[in-house]
Formats: sequence, C-alpha cells, structure tokens
Amino acid sequence: MKEYAREQEEAVQSSNRPTSGWIKTPAALLAAACFLAWPVLAQDARNEVWPELNAFVKLSENSRLYLLASGTRVAEQGNSDGQFGVHLDLFTTPILKKRMERVARRTDVARNKFLQLRLGYVFSRPAKSNSSQPVEHMPTLEASPRFYFPKQILVTGRSRADLRILDGDFTPRFRERLKVERTFQLPRTAITPYAHAEAFYDWRYDAWHRFRYIAGAEWELNRHVVLEGYYVRQRDNRSSTKYLNALGAIVQLYFR
Repeated sequence: MKEYAREQEEAVQSSNRPTSGWIKTPAALLAAACFLAWPVLAQDARNEVWPELNAFVKLSENSRLYLLASGTRVAEQGNSDGQFGVHLDLFTTPILKKRMERVARRTDVARNKFLQLRLGYVFSRPAKSNSSQPVEHMPTLEASPRFYFPKQILVTGRSRADLRILDGDFTPRFRERLKVERTFQLPRTAITPYAHAEAFYDWRYDAWHRFRYIAGAEWELNRHVVLEGYYVRQRDNRSSTKYLNALGAIVQLYFR
C-alpha cells in the first residue's frame, strides 16, 4: 500500500510539469490520422459514422445521471439507426482525495474516483430501411475501477453486462474493456488522448466473438462542454462482414 501511495504521489507531481509544446492541435492531428488510415483499412470492411450526444447531470458529490442519444450511419447503405439511454452513476471516494483533486480534470469528476458503478437502460431501434434488425431493450450493469500510474497515466477497467432483449428473446452479453489515457492541462483547456481495447462475449454463440480497438481524444472547451473524436477498428467472427471501421464524434454536456 505504501508503494502504491508513492506511485500516486509521483503521478500528482508529474502533472505540475510544463506540458509539451507539441500538443497544440490534437483535434486536427486526430482527424488527419483518421483520414489517412481510412482508405487503407476500409478494404473488405463495413464503414460507419457514429454521432452521439451525452448529458451528465450532477445529483450529489457521488452520483449523477447520464443520458445518451446516438446513431449509426452506414456509408454503403445510407441508412441509420438510433439509440437512447438513461443511466445512474454512483462513485466511491476520490483517489488520494485532496491531492488528486488538484490535478483532476475540471469537467468529468469520474476520473478522480476509484470506483464507478453504473445502472442503466438503453433502447435501440433499427433504421426504417432495415426492418430485418430487431428492436432492442437493454438494461446494463457496469463496474469501472481506476488506477493512476506514474506520469499521471490513468488506467480504467470496465466490466459490463448487457441484459439484452431482442424482439422478446433474452440474449445477454458480457463486455470487458481496458482503457489507458493521459490528461494534459493547458492554460485554459485540457486535452485527453486515449486508447482502449474491448472484448465481447455473447451467450448466443458461447464465445468471445467481437474485438474492438479505439483511439481518440477529448477536448475540454469549458466546464460544461467537451468534444470527443475517435476511430474504431472492429473484428467480429460471427458477422457476415468481419471487419468494421467507424469514425465517432461525441458532444458531452455537463450540468452541475
């Protein structure tokens, strides 16, 4: 425990060092990287765009509401679907309490919490032109522990259970994700590049069949608005189209 505490203190101290000058236009760099990689990875794959809107409403120091509305735009077909959800986030005490509060990003308080529990419900509807896809009702359960490492690198694990009901059939799914990120504090904003990998276990197939890899960044405009962009590469061994490429864009709104 003492060694772990020392590592956490080193992470705090490292955050006070000047930020490298090259991190000035991360959004432009991320967009350029995605643009260059898209033609290469798009071969023999399905291409999509994932727009999303998130809203976080603070209820107390250790709880908040999380609302989402998202869609999927299929490049080859031109159709789209919609997903809507409401969640309750519950947090434990902060990591290193006052020390980490000094360096935690101002907008998303979850980064300063050791453990996050999320209870939610998501409704998904297919595109009108794709009637073969089922209507989905999905209660969700999540647990996300967080650990700070030296250089203020944050590692977050997430275990998620999707209790899906597809056209009346119960088809649960389990998802395991590992995320690595680093927040760079600038004079009037903050930039958080990140990467994570996620595996999906579906009881219909009794196998780990889907693997998703994401790289992206968040840009804090102010205390209430965060913009996020990312690139997705996915492999699904049970899908007729094995590979998927997607560009995602999220607007995050925080209400206190």
